[in-house]
Amino acid sequence: MERKISPPLCPPNASAIGYTFVRHLGFILDELSSQGLDLWRDERQRWYWRWLGTELQAQRGFWAIGEALVDAVVTRYPTLFSTEVAESAE
Repeated sequence: MERKISPPLCPPNASAIGYTFVRHLGFILDELSSQGLDLWRDERQRWYWRWLGTELQAQRGFWAIGEALVDAVVTRYPTLFSTEVAESAE
C-alpha cells in the first residue's frame, strides 16, 4: 500500500508551533479546571494537581502537569485505552 504524503499547509515556523502548543495546552487546562482539576505551586514553586471532590492528587511535583493531563484523559475516557476492547476487536 502506498502512503500519500500531502504538502504542508504552511512553511515550518518554530515560534508559531510553540505558540500554538502553549495556547492549546491552556485551552486543555481551562477545560479540565472547569471539570474539577485544581493546580497549584508549593513554596518551592513546584506544580501539583488534584481532582476536587476526590482523593486523586499528585504525589510529586516534577511531572505534575503532564501527569494530570494523562490521568485526566485516561480517567475520563477509559474505553479509549482499554486493552480488552482492542483485543476483542481483533
